[in-house]
Amino acid sequence: MKAYVVEQYGKDAALTERDVTLNQTGNYDLKIKVEGTSLNPLDTKMFFGNVAAAPSTGILQGDVTGKIIEIGESVTSFSVGDHVIAFGGGLGNRSGALAEEMLVPEQMAVLRPENLDIAAAGCLPVISLTAMEVLKERAAVQSGMRLYVAGGTGGVGHLVGQLAKHYGCDVTASASSDEKATWLEEHGIRPHRYRDESAEQLLARLGHDGFDVIVDTVGGGHLQESFILAKERGKIISIATRTTQDLTPMHSKALTLEAVFVALPLLKNKQEEMVRQQQHLAEVAQLIADGVIDLVIEERVPRQLDALNAAYQTFDQRSHFGKISIVTDFS
Repeated sequence: MKAYVVEQYGKDAALTERDVTLNQTGNYDLKIKVEGTSLNPLDTKMFFGNVAAAPSTGILQGDVTGKIIEIGESVTSFSVGDHVIAFGGGLGNRSGALAEEMLVPEQMAVLRPENLDIAAAGCLPVISLTAMEVLKERAAVQSGMRLYVAGGTGGVGHLVGQLAKHYGCDVTASASSDEKATWLEEHGIRPHRYRDESAEQLLARLGHDGFDVIVDTVGGGHLQESFILAKERGKIISIATRTTQDLTPMHSKALTLEAVFVALPLLKNKQEEMVRQQQHLAEVAQLIADGVIDLVIEERVPRQLDALNAAYQTFDQRSHFGKISIVTDFS
């Protein structure tokens, strides 16, 4: 089969088109004909050699949607011909979705709702699993909770804010432009124009002592600012902790800081956690299919070599508003 392969990760990495052979379908594997996928920060970090979890096969991208063309002999939940969504590879010893076919574990896949299109389905897995781990497992989200999202219109952030609102939270999120601020307001989320208003000024305007939970999807200065925004004994949950920070304000307020790495269950074959992720993915997919939650697709990149290489090279150089979808067939 055709695949786009990284032969050497690092600063000079590039995708190359190759003919490759997929591993034999395991007992609990689904073989999927890839129809859609998307680009995530985890992919570009592995591409440039910044995360030691890259697939040994050189085939990136764990998000996938497609039709099952073969099942392992022990699979019981799916049949050949089913259309599924999964986070099933693109790291460790598992190939990803930048290929014509992909193997995914049965417990990491869900049926694709009939009214959910391929582009949206291919964008869902990583951001859905991350958002749900943040809210349901780390924050123990409940109605009335005050929550702040740093990076409120990014891939993960725009989902976190909407889901938190759906679960009854009072949600504020950062916005870097009028367009993004307007989108947040339209979805019942209070925008914080952080370039024009400091953390201290925001708290003074809102008239409270801080947020119960800060969800940091950006890192860097945003993570440092989270220590100001959180109330005493509040919780900060970050997906971007590869930075150096001054923890003094965190200590003085007795804050809790937790890091989320959504790929850990798949990478370490943690079965119970994978099943939990499967449940999370099914819930979010249905909410989006039902129109309860909006998925923003910022850009649709053709699955062609030059376009994909350009997307990988430029992804980390700009902020994002939603997701980057990759849905077209191999050329």
